[in-house]
Amino acid sequence: MAIMQGDLSEYALPDLLMFLQGMRKHGQLIVEHAHTRISAGVFFDRGEVVHAYCPPREGVPAIHQLLRWEEGRFAFLKGATHRERTIDIDLHNLLLDGLRQIDEQKVIEERLPPTNTVLHVQRDSTAVEDVRLTQGEWRLLSLINGRRSLQEIIEMSGREEMDSQRLVYSLISSGLILTNHDDSYLAAIIAERIPAAAAAHTRASPPTLLANLLIKHLDGRADLRQVRYQLNCHESELVEEFNLLKRTGWVRIVSGHDVYERFFR
Repeated sequence: MAIMQGDLSEYALPDLLMFLQGMRKHGQLIVEHAHTRISAGVFFDRGEVVHAYCPPREGVPAIHQLLRWEEGRFAFLKGATHRERTIDIDLHNLLLDGLRQIDEQKVIEERLPPTNTVLHVQRDSTAVEDVRLTQGEWRLLSLINGRRSLQEIIEMSGREEMDSQRLVYSLISSGLILTNHDDSYLAAIIAERIPAAAAAHTRASPPTLLANLLIKHLDGRADLRQVRYQLNCHESELVEEFNLLKRTGWVRIVSGHDVYERFFR
């Protein structure tokens, strides 16, 4: 039975939680988001917050997510209990930490580029040689191919939007992700095909159509940027195929060895 109900537009959630604590209530606060209709809940035991859920989160992360809700309906069910305790932090510190994270998230959202911005991987190894990445950052970085937008990458990440935004912001801040495309380094590299007489007898045939086209255009005079525009291919495709041809003994660099080591490795 609901003994208290109302609207979040009139009662801010932090104030509501503090009120229930002060009254030493025992039961469940149910909250329904105004737009998504997602239901979340916070369980109290004699005024202490002991459990919370806000799909897909539980415990402390659920409280942090709930604090972002500014519109919706709520009701308090007296006597409702939950068998598992997932929160052992007092409400005051829980709210302070959650509100701090909200402030940090607002800063991140303000500093991120527009969601339709295409992101690019930093290829200059000297700019990122001391950066250490988490598994989550590696996973997100693998989604960036110079074609996908920020919004597409967030949707493909398999994470909640806030978590993905934090990872993208971290990678942009460390210089691993760029919002501006620059392929000028390709103009410094000139390569040529290795003739059959000078090649290893075990050299296999080029595996892709693009690789075959690259071989025909690498004449020792045109730089890789010119070749890219002649073939109308994407930068990441050219880099991948060129690396493959170099490893398999099909091409060699005439000039720009240092740039190749810096940007292709």
